[in-house]
Amino acid sequence: MVFTLPAEVGAIAFHNKALIYDLLFRAASETMQIIAADPKHLGARIGITAVLHTWARR
Repeated sequence: MVFTLPAEVGAIAFHNKALIYDLLFRAASETMQIIAADPKHLGARIGITAVLHTWARR
């Protein structure tokens, strides 16, 4: 599953990496856990491994 920040948030994320990436990981995690817990989908608790992929070449 891929969660992407809109380009408009890029400048904010660049100057506030810890805050923005923490929010992104929390939102992604909560979203997947809520959907997975729903009996219409999986009806289970899930584990998550998350990786941050940036387009920076540095």
